[in-house]
Amino acid sequence: MQKIAGVTRFLALFAWLLVGVELPAAAANVTFKCATLAPEGSAWMVIMHEIAKEVKTKTAGRVEFKMYPGGIAGDEPDVLRKMRVGQYHAAGFTGVGLGELVSEIRALELPFYFDNLNELHFVRDKFTSYFEQKFLEKGYVLMDWAEPGLVYLLSQRPIETVKDMAGIKMWAWEADPLADALLQTFKVTPVRIALPDVLMGLQTGMLNAIYAPPLAAMSLQWQTKVKYMTGEPVTNSTGAVLLAKAQWDKLSAADQATLKNSMHTKLVKLNETTTRQNKEAIEKFKEQGIQIVGITKAGREEMSAGAARIRADLVGKLYSAEFLKKLEGYVQEFRSKKTKKRSESLN
Repeated sequence: MQKIAGVTRFLALFAWLLVGVELPAAAANVTFKCATLAPEGSAWMVIMHEIAKEVKTKTAGRVEFKMYPGGIAGDEPDVLRKMRVGQYHAAGFTGVGLGELVSEIRALELPFYFDNLNELHFVRDKFTSYFEQKFLEKGYVLMDWAEPGLVYLLSQRPIETVKDMAGIKMWAWEADPLADALLQTFKVTPVRIALPDVLMGLQTGMLNAIYAPPLAAMSLQWQTKVKYMTGEPVTNSTGAVLLAKAQWDKLSAADQATLKNSMHTKLVKLNETTTRQNKEAIEKFKEQGIQIVGITKAGREEMSAGAARIRADLVGKLYSAEFLKKLEGYVQEFRSKKTKKRSESLN
């Protein structure tokens, strides 16, 4: 009896001590409901499923992703509204969705300005930390970039000059100031419908032209309703993955690092895959009978002049004069380095 009483007193003392001791709580499972316009089976979704599988394994099931592809959650403005109320916690956005939160990001899609992707990426990387902070202030975590690719014009009649654009019925995002400026400058008639309705618009004649990266157009079957593609890109399509900060903050520091590392590694792979598949998509367009038309020299000069007006007109709407000056400075820095390197190689 004395032994039992001793054990009882020990357990009571142990229980009393626990009152003042904070034991580490078991990490709760956190699920990210992730929305995207990318259809199931696309390169984007293949990579996102890889990320989901890897993160779940490496966190022992503490972090999971549930995917909603193909616009199930709605267009990008719809997804943003649903993320604000906690219905979704993650999404892949194009520049349109990103720009609703941080308008300056649309400067990475200025038409007929950047010479190539290397130049664009140099400028983008200069601004990445700035954008990360801006998104955090809005309640989102910028995980990494995921670009759909260079944007081309696909149409039912050839576009070689600015004059050819007049009267074109072009699909445009709703409330997209960058597209509005581009279409207005080149006298294109915008037709504002949701992205899932574009194919029907091409079928019915509501539209006779669209703009998109080749791989995206092919994934959505848009190329089946056009005859021509302008051979030079109009711009680049910015893209990135955002997570709701409120959901992100539920993760331990270790799980945040695991998710961040997985996203970075896989999205770098996605960007490489997308670049390659966009080139392959153009070759498939040719096989399907789509004619690739070049922009005339005069047309290129007109488009460049129009693009300069667009950059100036968007000051105060998408970005400040100071931001544009800084961006143009980075472009010149890249071009001067490139010129110097070319000069050194010739000597």
